[in-house]
Amino acid sequence: MNKEVKKPKISPEDYKKILQGLDLISISLKESRTFLNVEITPPTELNIQIKDEADYKVKEEGVVFVFQKYQIDARKPQSKTRFFQLEVTFLVKLYSKETLTEDFFDVYKNISLHLNTWPYLREFVNQTTSRMNVPPLTLPFYKTP
Repeated sequence: MNKEVKKPKISPEDYKKILQGLDLISISLKESRTFLNVEITPPTELNIQIKDEADYKVKEEGVVFVFQKYQIDARKPQSKTRFFQLEVTFLVKLYSKETLTEDFFDVYKNISLHLNTWPYLREFVNQTTSRMNVPPLTLPFYKTP
């Protein structure tokens, strides 16, 4: 995940204040989809591309639903043919003492949110690829930008 980090529009103090007022209620699988190209012999080496996007909705006073979607595309090196693709969306339920702002979420979705969802993604990808009867894929640990 190579991301260009934009300069935040929220001060570090304001970000910290909202972040400290967040409590995790739950993380759950919202939806997933997989594709395996059975026409290709499982390669010994894969180029993996991971894309992600996130959005949020304030559901009721203090309760926020955050939707974190990951798309993983795996191909043989120098190949245009996809070997497998995996899409997964996690629902992260939060309680927020402060009102979440767009400026806060722009920073949160690129750094803090991944700290919560990446371990779920790693486990999901490993277990799912194992069930696809291909060598289980283990993603690296998440590193903040």
